[in-house]
Amino acid sequence: MGHPSPRVIRLLSVTQNKVSNSGNFNKSCDICARAKQTREIFTPSINRALHMFELIHCDVWGPYREPSTCGAYYFLTIVDDYSRAVWVHLMAGKMEVP
Repeated sequence: MGHPSPRVIRLLSVTQNKVSNSGNFNKSCDICARAKQTREIFTPSINRALHMFELIHCDVWGPYREPSTCGAYYFLTIVDDYSRAVWVHLMAGKMEVP
C-alpha cells in the first residue's frame, strides 16, 4: 500500500475542482525514499580464503535515528570469508570500532 504520487494528487485536484491548502505537492516521503534505496552488486571473487580468519570483511553501519534497545546508534558487521560466519557488534558511536 502507499499513497498517490504528486502528479496524481495534482491531477485529482484539477479534475475534482479541489485546491490543496498546502500547495506543496513535491514534499518528499521518507518511507518512499527508503523503499527505493538500492545497493551496488558486488561481483563474486574467484579468490576465496583457504583458512578461517585468513580474510575478513568489515563494515560500519549508522547512525540510525532511533537507538537500539541497548542504546546503539551504529553497528559493525564482520564476515569471515572462509566460513561465511557473521558477527555483529553494536556501538553507541563510531569511536567504539575495535
